[in-house]
Amino acid sequence: MREGRTVALEACGSEDDGRLVDLVLLPGLVNAHSHLDLAGSDALDAAGTFPDWLLRVGGARNDGRDLETASALEARALASRGVVDIGDIDATGGLATRGRRLAGMRGRAYIEVVGVDRATARRRLAGAVALADKLGGGAAEVGLSPHAPYSVDTGVVEEVARAAAQRGLPLAMHLAESREETRYLEHGDGPFTDFLDAIGHGRPFAQPPGVRPIEYAEATGLLSRGCLVIHGNDLSDDDIGRLASHQSAVVYCHGTHTHFDRPVHRWLELRREGVEVALGTDSGASNQGVDLYREVGRILEDRADIDPLEVLRAATLGGLGALGRDLGSATFRPGSRADGVLVGPRDHEVANEDPAALVAWAFSSSATPRVTLHRGLPVFSPESDHGAPPALLDTLQGHG
Repeated sequence: MREGRTVALEACGSEDDGRLVDLVLLPGLVNAHSHLDLAGSDALDAAGTFPDWLLRVGGARNDGRDLETASALEARALASRGVVDIGDIDATGGLATRGRRLAGMRGRAYIEVVGVDRATARRRLAGAVALADKLGGGAAEVGLSPHAPYSVDTGVVEEVARAAAQRGLPLAMHLAESREETRYLEHGDGPFTDFLDAIGHGRPFAQPPGVRPIEYAEATGLLSRGCLVIHGNDLSDDDIGRLASHQSAVVYCHGTHTHFDRPVHRWLELRREGVEVALGTDSGASNQGVDLYREVGRILEDRADIDPLEVLRAATLGGLGALGRDLGSATFRPGSRADGVLVGPRDHEVANEDPAALVAWAFSSSATPRVTLHRGLPVFSPESDHGAPPALLDTLQGHG
């Protein structure tokens, strides 16, 4: 590589010519769902119902931190661990987005809209649209995120979908995250009634729509406008069929899934029906940190039924697809400025001819990301020896 561009693809050197590279090159990782403003928080107790946990999140958000600085630090930390792109839910009035941009991390920001009272929700939608415009709109990878079916007035969710279509803004929504959510939409009862009563601002609908979350997203116009489905934990066969028909993508957050001890995610069924699956870390409030590199390792440990190459695909190409990216950014070819991560130290007991085993090793405790390539330029992890750059990189100076 020279000045960030791939010059040539060659076999590894040897000890004889001094060009032996003890690293493995993988595509850059895409964290398709994060909450950078909560990345540094500790995991909150999952005891009780999911709505009980939601009530605890407010305290984690109101801890007095400088959110722009905190988001920048988290973005830089992710960059040093193989992440090259982020889909972030911004509930900070743009501070998290500014922090991420300050850190030089590519990403898409979804400005969050919350409000079960219609007047409040409309006011917040107007504010979110104005903020999205201020931050550059769809051309600058800024979109909208009505938080969830239980937290936004249903009529305003439809207005969000229309506003996004008019302005060319991408959409994302937490959907089918829990069985409690499905119950509330179908029957209007269960733990979410207590949650909304505790908040005291009303209900998102006068009568329950009587449908599951994915059908709700379809009826409100979200799916037809390319809405990214965050979580998709409670899916029926019919739900999967609807997602496939709309070519919707689902972001699976394994750490959060495990934190709440959810039933096995239907990842493989989604893929068999042609639904794109991407990976996200969600927030520190429901995960063991937000390190996507380690998250992939935990998936490989916990889901032996999923081929390691499929897991790698979800962490890379799946995320690029979910965020509407050009898949060419994961392709190293002469002249390209591709994204990647160099992992080491190389275990030479694992043969190059066995890519699944190589991926399993790359995300195991025996390996660590050493250099992340953003558009061909390196960002070094704390474990890297800055004085001894890999032979395939021309120079460290000026590369960040």
